Amino acid sequence: MAVKIITDTMCDVPKGLAEKYGIRIMPLTVHFGEESYKDGIEITTEDFYSKLESSENLPTTSQVPPIEFLEVFKEELDMGNEIICINGSSKMSGTYNSAVLAKNQLESDNIHVIDSEGVTMGAGLLAIKAARLAEQGMSIGDIVSEIRESVKRMKYFYIVDTLKYLHKGGRISISAAVLGSILNIKPIITIKDGKLELIDKSRGIKKAIATAIDIIKENGWTLENKVIGINHTIAPENLALLEEYLLREYKVKEIIRGEVGSVVATHAGPGAVAFYFEA
Repeated sequence: MAVKIITDTMCDVPKGLAEKYGIRIMPLTVHFGEESYKDGIEITTEDFYSKLESSENLPTTSQVPPIEFLEVFKEELDMGNEIICINGSSKMSGTYNSAVLAKNQLESDNIHVIDSEGVTMGAGLLAIKAARLAEQGMSIGDIVSEIRESVKRMKYFYIVDTLKYLHKGGRISISAAVLGSILNIKPIITIKDGKLELIDKSRGIKKAIATAIDIIKENGWTLENKVIGINHTIAPENLALLEEYLLREYKVKEIIRGEVGSVVATHAGPGAVAFYFEA
């Protein structure tokens, strides 16, 4: 009996690691008006940002329906596998609840559904960690306990390059968006209790990265010998800059790199960078 890790596209597990560890990724759906696409399957990164830039309104997303989890859970159970399903924050999507409904319908003790209370690769690091622990032979009960503790320790730092999409999504006013653009303001956003929260802002990407590192130090956290996740929204130069700053400050154990998927990129827009670690 193997332990199978299942997650969703809100968690942005890099494809190479998903393939390496056999992590199954359930796609949310992205809607541009009447057009709908399975996230990460039916629309490329280039096409997504092209549509995002040209669309007057932000795209919407819809959760993975319970029936899709039901089918995948049944398939894995029929192969004799135990399941750990780690989903994006239940405060930002109904996907976690869909997984819970599917689990309850099957009435199986071999399915464990975990609310990551986060989005993008911070949540993805939890799925990767679970898969690695399973590969090491840890029991499913111990993996679930470890991941639930990791949920509480995971830290999220998002540095947004443009305020345009936060304005489009109704997160900030037009005056704030215009002023922020003029002043080159870069919001620094985290996740608290499963929801996005502004923690600071700086002028310019370099200053924003430095401010985020200062916040880490002020809280007494460290990235020494930690697994760090970093990703971006079509901003490889900003990602390289972020990595340079992190490596200058800390001797990390491992850096996992990736791209932000379309679900989160809808609100962040291009140019954003983010990093994640367990405190």
